[in-house]
Amino acid sequence: MTKEIPVKCIISRYWYPSKISSEGDVINGMLIDISTQTAENGKLIPVGIVLLEDDSTFQCIPMEFIKSA
Repeated sequence: MTKEIPVKCIISRYWYPSKISSEGDVINGMLIDISTQTAENGKLIPVGIVLLEDDSTFQCIPMEFIKSA
């Protein structure tokens, strides 16, 4: 990727049965790159490499939990 994209990410996710969705802490960051990762079931899933604003660490976050800021 040649451009950093501001995003909002959901980290520390958990399943919320009554809403039938995942919830967690929302943190701002910069999407640096996109890659793939092997899930528990053996399938490849797309993930974003995100530089988080709060503590300047990199996180590998599934794309379904990344939204444009």
